[in-house]
Amino acid sequence: MAEPMKPRVIVEEDDYRRLDLHSGKSKTLMDLHKTICDAFGIERDFRIQFMDPDFNNEFMNITSVQDIQDRGTIKLVYMQNCLDMNPISRPNSPSTAGSSASPSSIHTPQSVSSLSSSDSDTTIILSHSDSELRTCAWPRDFTIPHFPYDVEVQLQRENEIFRETGTSLKIPPGLKPDILDKLAEEIFQYTAYLQNHQIDVAGALTQKFPCLRDLSATGYYSWMISLKYKMANYRTKMRDIGCPEMTVNALKNKSRDECFHSAKNVKKAKKAEVNYCPSHPTGETDDSLENLRVELLTDVKGHQM
Repeated sequence: MAEPMKPRVIVEEDDYRRLDLHSGKSKTLMDLHKTICDAFGIERDFRIQFMDPDFNNEFMNITSVQDIQDRGTIKLVYMQNCLDMNPISRPNSPSTAGSSASPSSIHTPQSVSSLSSSDSDTTIILSHSDSELRTCAWPRDFTIPHFPYDVEVQLQRENEIFRETGTSLKIPPGLKPDILDKLAEEIFQYTAYLQNHQIDVAGALTQKFPCLRDLSATGYYSWMISLKYKMANYRTKMRDIGCPEMTVNALKNKSRDECFHSAKNVKKAKKAEVNYCPSHPTGETDDSLENLRVELLTDVKGHQM
């Protein structure tokens, strides 16, 4: 039976955890990746690095599970925008055989997706639209964003008063809208429609700033209601400026029979979906994307023959 291992994992810059491998080293890097995701509840894509003693303990990408040592240190490096930026290579290209890709086939970490043609060396690159809203699923633990400086100063001062006297903050005019606006902006990066199970944002807010607790049993009921209304207003704002994901749900885009029921047939992301109605990549239209689809389909069929 393999000996148990306890490597240290750097999950974030200030988050160090122990990974208990009771059955020893994972058989493959894929198994190790899954074990880390299950152990720490990580939903983002990442690569694993280990502290290499041959290079003055600098972090190097793991190429084999043998690189992991008991009580050694490994580090998680998250992929930009939660996307693997490596291009999809042809089946007979060197990259699929484990060799290093040529410089022309390696893309710098930009917001691009790439598909290689099967009968030429030309790589078709589709730049993501600037209006593409989100690429990450809802986080397990929502992190409260940094508010404007004046708001942060006021909340920190009121937190100190709360610790000393236990008195909650009597929210002055203007402070609550500033807080809700920033939270709505952060939430919208993940979802436009806040669900009941995601309302822990209000709990995270009062946990970070206890001075904002209300008199309800949970301590954040009023913030929960305010967030729901704020998100509704934020969706209206995004629809008015032409956000495709919001305009698709506008009453003018519904049939005459459905215009009296604004909540009917609302198109929003379902489970396992990040964005229900993404906009076209920059510079692309329905016709250009259709031509690209036909071209790629022809290339694939030609390669299979």
